[in-house]
Amino acid sequence: MTLMMLAPGEAELDYRRCRWCHSASAASCLLCPVCGSADLTPARAGGEGTVQRLLRPTRRGSHPGRPYLIVLDEGFTVQASVLGGLPGAVPIGARVHLVTSEEGGRVLTFRLAPRL
Repeated sequence: MTLMMLAPGEAELDYRRCRWCHSASAASCLLCPVCGSADLTPARAGGEGTVQRLLRPTRRGSHPGRPYLIVLDEGFTVQASVLGGLPGAVPIGARVHLVTSEEGGRVLTFRLAPRL
């Protein structure tokens, strides 16, 4: 995945979509994880998603926050920290949006979306 900064507070992720089965995968994938096709087209994610689960914290690195799995609206999953809630208490199913990235897109940070 590659992070594209558009303006302060706006960010998008690049990913790939399979032309055969239309599944989404990270931009670093060379083959479709579902059907194995190499016919992948680049696409851009809007950075909106849903919290799927809380992961166990790792002691690697000095990145703050507990890691969560975020399912992006485009259909692929990323690991990221979530701001805007108590550490480890962000509810499953909460809507989030991409805020920033560090280390070339490897460390993503999302923020809780306001409730409508």
